Amino acid sequence: MKTIISILALALVGAGPTPPAEPPGARHVVVFDLAGARGGYGAQLADSIRLRLRRHNAYEVIDRLTTADLTPAGGVSLKTSDVQIVKLLRTRAAAQMAIFGEVQTIGRSVRAEIRCVDISGGQPRAWTKVFSDETERARGIIARGVVEAVTGQAEWTPPQYGDEAEPKNFAKPLNVNGGFDAGAVGWARPDNVSTLLVADPRGGKGKVLKIFTDLDRDAWLKYQRDLMLGRADPAKPPKIPPPKGKYSSVAAWEGVHYRSDWIDATAGQRYWLTADMMGRSAGMFFPKIVVKGFADFSAQAAGLSETSLKELGLTPEQFADLPKARRDELIQAEARKNPARYRREVYRWYLACRNEAGGWKHFAAPFPPRGGLPANVKWLRIEVYAYWPAGEYFFDNVHLYKDPRQKAPLPEIKARTLHYKPPTTQPTGKSK
Repeated sequence: MKTIISILALALVGAGPTPPAEPPGARHVVVFDLAGARGGYGAQLADSIRLRLRRHNAYEVIDRLTTADLTPAGGVSLKTSDVQIVKLLRTRAAAQMAIFGEVQTIGRSVRAEIRCVDISGGQPRAWTKVFSDETERARGIIARGVVEAVTGQAEWTPPQYGDEAEPKNFAKPLNVNGGFDAGAVGWARPDNVSTLLVADPRGGKGKVLKIFTDLDRDAWLKYQRDLMLGRADPAKPPKIPPPKGKYSSVAAWEGVHYRSDWIDATAGQRYWLTADMMGRSAGMFFPKIVVKGFADFSAQAAGLSETSLKELGLTPEQFADLPKARRDELIQAEARKNPARYRREVYRWYLACRNEAGGWKHFAAPFPPRGGLPANVKWLRIEVYAYWPAGEYFFDNVHLYKDPRQKAPLPEIKARTLHYKPPTTQPTGKSK
């Protein structure tokens, strides 16, 4: 990540009488669309700045549509004088701060020259700074830098991959056969087209999972549906042709999942997921090993799955024509017979497998990133997932462990949002 921030100028400006100082937390901010860039990038970057600055209670950010109404003909750029900006703040926007500037994009490189005019503290003040970045996340990184310059404090950084060293003393894995040496034990049956259990192509790891995504999407989807309904046998897989174009491949759409068996979850528990992956990722596109958490939703069920209908010899129309009491009876019986069909996803986390070198690489990270597993998660399932670029990916040693450093259950910590406040009372449903 290459981020460059340089201060070009710091100047005092004046225009008209000095307004009284605003109390802390009362500053209203208008962020004008940035000039210069083609394709609407200046507007997009300005919107990113608005969204990030809005997370801070000390700033009230004027919305995009209102800002458009406030913007003078010809827009606002670095050529707009501070006298004009101050007049606009006082007479039209009723705001204390303006953020504007210009942005240039050259290939992957983005350079934004930002000016901030602040009239909240008595004598107007202004600064100009340059922010640049060359990564896929340039817009977010530059917006972060602008907000840090405005607030004068570092933005909160969420837990990231590599923050914690992988423990050396894991106990037995919670999932079965993470090394795939026992075949499909502990995992779904491979379809032998997009998911296969094969010998390590490099000869050092024994049996490994291979995911292949360079397949014609329509033919592959038909095969998957036939498997679900028992009309196809993975021991005799069809010949799936290559895609006619790169965007008609499985890789460009759904991608391919390979699922583990169900794993009992523990509320308040923290886990580690480890894996080895071989295959070339590309920038923002990379395989993921997803952990999904599930809860029992059978009490809310109002119908039967397509598989259950087929097993009962019913069409959706025939089921819908049954009396409600009979439909409820069938649903309850199916929930007892096939409880997994009534489990619904309520939690998700993934291990990012970025591997531009292409050879075998080890990955490990803890989850949840903060706190413990939510109490409503009763089961976990591991899903190895690959999509783009179209091609083949190999996985081995996919293991789920309890965090050996954890001594007691941890409370759930929800996503961090500065403006979030839990309700003090629950709605009663009664109108006033």
